[in-house]
Amino acid sequence: MSQHTVYILLTRSGTWFSRLIHLATQDNYTHASIGLDGPDGPFFSFARKYPHFALPAGLVVERVTAPRRCVPCCLYALKVSDQTYIRLKQRLWAMYEDREDYHYNLLGALACYFHLPIQRPHHYFCSQFVADLLEGCHAVELPKPPTLLRPADFCAMKELTAAYAALEEEEK
Repeated sequence: MSQHTVYILLTRSGTWFSRLIHLATQDNYTHASIGLDGPDGPFFSFARKYPHFALPAGLVVERVTAPRRCVPCCLYALKVSDQTYIRLKQRLWAMYEDREDYHYNLLGALACYFHLPIQRPHHYFCSQFVADLLEGCHAVELPKPPTLLRPADFCAMKELTAAYAALEEEEK
């Protein structure tokens, strides 16, 4: 039985929303994406659709590019079976084909901070989406429901292996 590698990319960008999440949580990472085609991407997540506007947001493809400044990030690898990889790919592409039906779960992201699970049909925040996809396809067993999983929580998952990490120095 052959295995495939799925990648989870955690980042903390300089957007106002990311800075707000970091301020509230003190987590090193505020955004999660999933990639099925190698560490160079593409990666899928729930995020802003346009670079200069926080909303609208939804299911998007993110390309890994060289950042203009050091962006704290960590790339995790997850080994999965052929069957799990096929399930992940099928579910991801089905969702992406219907991406206009999916929306960013701003209420869920806020509720997650207060440890309140809010599940809304066709609504996800970034880490909820990655967690739900992994759990729904039996790739991992989560320590808590997807609606309560923050990006930084992936760092503690024993099934994930760190493939790359870059943290910027704390501002003095």
